[in-house]
Amino acid sequence: MHHVHAVVLDQLGSGDRRVLDPGCGVGTAALYLAQRRPVEVVGVSISPMQIRLADRFAARGAPLQGRVRFAVADFTALPSDLTDFEVAFAIESFVHADPAAAFCARAARALRPGGALVVVDDVRAGDRDDPALDDVRAGWHAPSLLSVAEAEALAADAGLARAAAEDLSSLQRLGRPRDRLIRVALPLLRRHRRRSMWAQSLVGGHALHCHRAGVLQYRMLRFERGTTSRGAERRDPAVGRIATRRRRND
Repeated sequence: MHHVHAVVLDQLGSGDRRVLDPGCGVGTAALYLAQRRPVEVVGVSISPMQIRLADRFAARGAPLQGRVRFAVADFTALPSDLTDFEVAFAIESFVHADPAAAFCARAARALRPGGALVVVDDVRAGDRDDPALDDVRAGWHAPSLLSVAEAEALAADAGLARAAAEDLSSLQRLGRPRDRLIRVALPLLRRHRRRSMWAQSLVGGHALHCHRAGVLQYRMLRFERGTTSRGAERRDPAVGRIATRRRRND
């Protein structure tokens, strides 16, 4: 994960000072950036427990070059005062957006003109209806397993244009002893997943073997906002102005 944090760090320009972390989890990435750059990082999570842990880690962590603060919020409906950021980044949170169009629109609105949204996450490389993906979607609550082309189209609707991409799939550690143990226990986990979120999550995690089969990839995508905000405001799904979702494969 620290390599991914370094990838995001490299996406910050020398003059970037305000950074948004939608789907911040327990604040690890936000703290990593603030420890290395004089930036203000605002992290949001829908989970109050995650925010409590993030505040705790910030209080007892290493000295910071910048500042961090965390807030409970839904990243598909960000508070209106979260604006004027040069960079927003989402590490393994975009796939949980429901809907993804609202995530893109809100992120675009939070960015300054010329700002960048950096997404690091699983993307679909095959058929959207491949049954191998069902366990991932259900087990990891990942309704937005999109292809690169689909993500690019939704970003474009929000006024964001893809500026860069990097395939990080080779960095994944698949087939560890823990993964092999879960594979052995899979029949039992499948029987209990309707009653246990823990079992459901393990089944979803095992389904990441889709990476080996080429059904999924792990990528960094950088989108940049234009110099005007009209596109993001005109197509904001929060006010019902997107009638359809694009259905294209990468």
